[in-house]
Amino acid sequence: MKINNDTVYCDVQMPGAQGIELLKLVTKLRLSGDHPNLDRVFQHMQTEFEGSISCLVDAPSAKVGESS
Repeated sequence: MKINNDTVYCDVQMPGAQGIELLKLVTKLRLSGDHPNLDRVFQHMQTEFEGSISCLVDAPSAKVGESS
C-alpha cells in the first residue's frame, strides 16, 4: 500500500458508554508502553475522548422548549 499523504484522519461517532470504554482501552494501551510510536496518538485520543465525554456529563438536562 502506498500512502501519498503523511496524515491519516479518523472521525468516529459512538454512544457515550462506548466512548468511555474506548477511552479506558486507549489509556491501557498508552500506559502499557508497548507501542511507543503511538504514544502521541494515544495522548491525543485521550484528550479528544475526555473533552467529548465531559460535554455529555456537563450537558444541561433541560428539555427542548422549557424556559427557566
